[in-house]
Amino acid sequence: MKKVKSLLFVNLACVLLLSSCGKYDKGPWVSFLSEEKRLCRTWFLEKIDHSNGYSTTDFYWKLTFNKDKTLNIDHKTNSGITIPTNSNWDWFLVDYGLKINSASMPQGLPSGERLYEIKRLTQKELWIEDRGSLINYHFKSE
Repeated sequence: MKKVKSLLFVNLACVLLLSSCGKYDKGPWVSFLSEEKRLCRTWFLEKIDHSNGYSTTDFYWKLTFNKDKTLNIDHKTNSGITIPTNSNWDWFLVDYGLKINSASMPQGLPSGERLYEIKRLTQKELWIEDRGSLINYHFKSE
């Protein structure tokens, strides 16, 4: 009887573990928080990787994703002035990506509706790839 109970426990543990596996290319493999709970926070741009191999950390962007699907973006200009921009966001491809829509975006981000594939989404890291230009944006949370 003990063997049957332990076998059932192992099977249940495997099912729970496999059902919570990550779907993003670069992880996490397992997370107990929903995508929305991991996304809805403040993120700071760490670096930008262009598809041509160029990488930069010269920009200051602060993105705040809110549960009501609004997005607050702060960015600094070359003269050091911080400019706030309001936008909205939604899931794209059933949580595999983000759809961001804004008339005016910070320097380096195109305006209008843009689609971004999520490459990594943890509590501390957000990596997204612009589906139009194949530019990768790496963000860290507060």
